[in-house]
Amino acid sequence: MKRTIFITLTILFINQSILIAQQSEPKLIGHKIGITFSSFGENDVFRFDELDGAASYDRDYFFTIGINYLYPLNNWMEAETGIEYSKHTILIEPNLPPDMDNSQRKANFSLIIIPLTLRANFLKYIFVNGGLFLDIDASTNSPIDSQTGIGTVLGLSVKYDFKNGVTTFINPYTKIHSLIPFADSEYHQRIWENGIRVGITYNLKMK
Repeated sequence: MKRTIFITLTILFINQSILIAQQSEPKLIGHKIGITFSSFGENDVFRFDELDGAASYDRDYFFTIGINYLYPLNNWMEAETGIEYSKHTILIEPNLPPDMDNSQRKANFSLIIIPLTLRANFLKYIFVNGGLFLDIDASTNSPIDSQTGIGTVLGLSVKYDFKNGVTTFINPYTKIHSLIPFADSEYHQRIWENGIRVGITYNLKMK
């Protein structure tokens, strides 16, 4: 008898919890989740104040993959966040005396990026995006200064919205990593990145 009462009360409690959760569940109309890939550009290492005699750096290759979430603020503005992984390869040319090995070499570093940007949609097929992002330098032996800090991005995109809730876009952009570095360095190195981001999002459409 006690077991029957306990099971009954448990079922009633679970049903009531589900009902409350359904009533309090936020509407997700207009909320989108998607995946992105960025590359097809250049990545330069620079300092605001260059050092005489320091090694020089040249662009080579980079890519970024991410999972992104879009939150509608009104009928034309969206906030975008998510998490991204970025890997960069650069070419280093040491500034050494002629009798030493000063041959060019490749070096790699990786970043974890958490964006916090805005999208302004207009003319149906275009949006402008921009804002800040958190850089976390994930490299164990980076050839340049740590890129952990606050960066900034600005881009212009063309998009197409399908009737099934899927949106595709192509997003040329420019990005500065570690614009405000967390490391204390007078001649801090930064990454200036120009590229093209392609992506696909899906409208969650929940009520």
